[in-house]
Amino acid sequence: MRRLETTSRFERRLKVFLLAHPELKDKTYALINRLILNPFDMRNKTHRLSGPLRAFWSAHISWHYRLVFLLNEETITLINIGSHDEVY
Repeated sequence: MRRLETTSRFERRLKVFLLAHPELKDKTYALINRLILNPFDMRNKTHRLSGPLRAFWSAHISWHYRLVFLLNEETITLINIGSHDEVY
């Protein structure tokens, strides 16, 4: 199991995101828990980004909202959360 890390920017974005979308709170935390247990769980729709963001990975909270993170063997670092247009 990987260790979860966050950035201060992510924590601010998460707070704003959950205030704006309280209906997604459970889905967001469920996604984060699944990422810790298995980042490649089919429900996460985890995929590597390309271009200038190729070091990052993304997972779906819902059809419109994404969570962007860095992944290595020991940690998952949450970087950004928001709509497709906001995080890319």
